[in-house]
Amino acid sequence: MTTEQTRAAYDQIVTKYAAINAAMPPELATAADRFLQLIGPGARVLDVGCGAGRDMAWLEGLGLTVVGTDFSSGMLAQASSLAHGSLLQMDMRRLGLQAGQFQGVWCCASLLHLPKRRAPLALAEMRRVLLPSGVLFLSVQEGAGEGWEKCPYADVERFFARYSLEEMAELLAQNGFTVLESSSNEGGLRRWLQFFATSSCAPR
Repeated sequence: MTTEQTRAAYDQIVTKYAAINAAMPPELATAADRFLQLIGPGARVLDVGCGAGRDMAWLEGLGLTVVGTDFSSGMLAQASSLAHGSLLQMDMRRLGLQAGQFQGVWCCASLLHLPKRRAPLALAEMRRVLLPSGVLFLSVQEGAGEGWEKCPYADVERFFARYSLEEMAELLAQNGFTVLESSSNEGGLRRWLQFFATSSCAPR
């Protein structure tokens, strides 16, 4: 039910959300450049939770081949006006994609909408679709706890789960990822955690 309610919320706020988040934040632009360095020019990337398509279009602008997935049909419709690659409506816990076909997975501000107990399902799917030496970029909000919160610009609620740096690093390790780099930085009104991780080890 949590995911369905979040999907309905994003379907409702899509136009306002896209306008508010139209510009690529500098810290994410820097992360995208680093992502390109790690996976190489022309690599095939899955954008998990692509939302309104901002990041997907940015990655395409770097010369990457990007497939976008999102649970919200409204967000996917919005993304189609920005991005050129395939857009697929999917739950990140059950990606209907073949294993081992992407050099990179970009998951920005998406995993945080799942309850913490469900996050391993999504991470397992991201690892499954990556090539053995593939790279995951993951961004979540820094903090503690989880629950429903009112959207500041619309009469809807969204679910958020926040993590400490150590908590997320451990969760990645438990689900078959080796963290290459991690950082904490300001972004808007929140602090964000960024991780680059490779799928080179078996889950613990």
